Amino acid sequence: MPRYGLATRAQAIVMKALGTPLKVITHITRISARHIGNLVKKAVENGWRADWVLLDDHLKNKPGPGYKKTITPKLKQKVINAITCNYYRREKSTKIIAYKIGLSALSV
Repeated sequence: MPRYGLATRAQAIVMKALGTPLKVITHITRISARHIGNLVKKAVENGWRADWVLLDDHLKNKPGPGYKKTITPKLKQKVINAITCNYYRREKSTKIIAYKIGLSALSV
């Protein structure tokens, strides 16, 4: 299923609220009639009413597929604290830091 931009989705929802026929909205935005109905339903679930202004919060996206970040602020602080200088004022290698914290060297 293709992903549509925020402006395109907002345009479709507003056109639907103004009473524009679905055939015209589909032709202009290239969004299917079923998807337009789902967009309006989701906007209403997020607090939008047809007589209100349509905000970004009404069109929230689910997180897309891909790599999920596992670095939390607490873990980030651990890494920063672990980057200390040794006796000769040289930084420790990332492998040593990663081993110390329990992460991969790539994550560090």
